[in-house]
Amino acid sequence: MVALRDTVRRSSGRLSHSADRFAAHGESGGAVATYGLRESDDVHRWVSWLYGKGAKCVDGFGESMGAALVLESIRSESRFCAVVADSAFSNFRSVAYDREGYFVGAGRLGMERIVGRTVGLLPAEMGIFYARWRYGVDLRRANPVDAVRSSAVPVLLIHGTEDINILPWHSRVLAQADPAHAQLWLVPGARHCGAVGVRPDEFWSRVLVFFALHNSVGAAST
Repeated sequence: MVALRDTVRRSSGRLSHSADRFAAHGESGGAVATYGLRESDDVHRWVSWLYGKGAKCVDGFGESMGAALVLESIRSESRFCAVVADSAFSNFRSVAYDREGYFVGAGRLGMERIVGRTVGLLPAEMGIFYARWRYGVDLRRANPVDAVRSSAVPVLLIHGTEDINILPWHSRVLAQADPAHAQLWLVPGARHCGAVGVRPDEFWSRVLVFFALHNSVGAAST
């Protein structure tokens, strides 16, 4: 899921707009999901629309694949005041290997990375090759970590320490890519996208304070 939130300086109102319209994901139509390669343009158009409506600051929030999509979008969308990414992956190839291990049950033993990079390597690479051959989509280029590294947008990364769907090391890598603009909150005991359930009060406090801090700076510069 990806959501965009804007702060509008008209009667101090706040508007929320869902941007969960990405191809072939959730309830969205479309033939194929490209994990941020094409979906980033959707985010760009939503941000343009919000600023066109008078927004002073636009924030991005994403969970799971949505987190990776919103991070991927900051490669070319620098107008975000701030972005929060919950349970994101760092790059498609690595998470594909991890998922191979996850689906064969290695996650219960903490061995997704090992199994994915041995037993699961060939199936993952075949899938990447097929996507490039069949759809013209090079999933090797779906790398949120490169987007974070090349962007100055403030990013709050959230990840549960017990996540076996997308392993916590992905958010660690993302945070290390740009320590000046990215910060990481690892939530003990939380599973995939489960931080809000384990620490609801702290979750919303951190997210809203992070947005408020950078919205004041972003609105002033705008």
